[in-house]
Amino acid sequence: MDYKIVEKDSFTVLAMSKKFSYETCKQEIPLFWQEHFQKGNGKYVCGMFGVNIDEKMGRDSFEYLIADPYNPAAEIPEGFITRTIPAFTWAVFSCDGPMPVAFQNVHTRIFSEWLPALRDYEFAAGYCVEMYDAPDKYPKGVQDENYHSEIWIPIRKK
Repeated sequence: MDYKIVEKDSFTVLAMSKKFSYETCKQEIPLFWQEHFQKGNGKYVCGMFGVNIDEKMGRDSFEYLIADPYNPAAEIPEGFITRTIPAFTWAVFSCDGPMPVAFQNVHTRIFSEWLPALRDYEFAAGYCVEMYDAPDKYPKGVQDENYHSEIWIPIRKK
């Protein structure tokens, strides 16, 4: 799998938030994105990040954010929140191809193949960050065969 290990400082995002069940999230999160844009919320948050937060890890549900970097000088629109993502060492996985299938395939491989095979590192916390490139850079947007996104998994040395 194509990945690199990087240190990232904490950062704050402006986001639309919703709770999801692990059991149904593969179907429901893409619908959340569609709903976000259909309601016109893209004018406030374009969706550079998708963030999974399950700080207690192992629960049945988690918080999911459609997010952009937060500008503290700007007003927080009604219905939106801010969250600070802590500093971590991250395993950053490249994902190229049409969404959401290419992304979901890499995500499945991370948790079914990569994490179980780790020898020097372990999962560090209940966060997972999805970073999305700007769709307008690609002829077919997020459906382009070259569309780029990343999955960031927090890790620590064993």
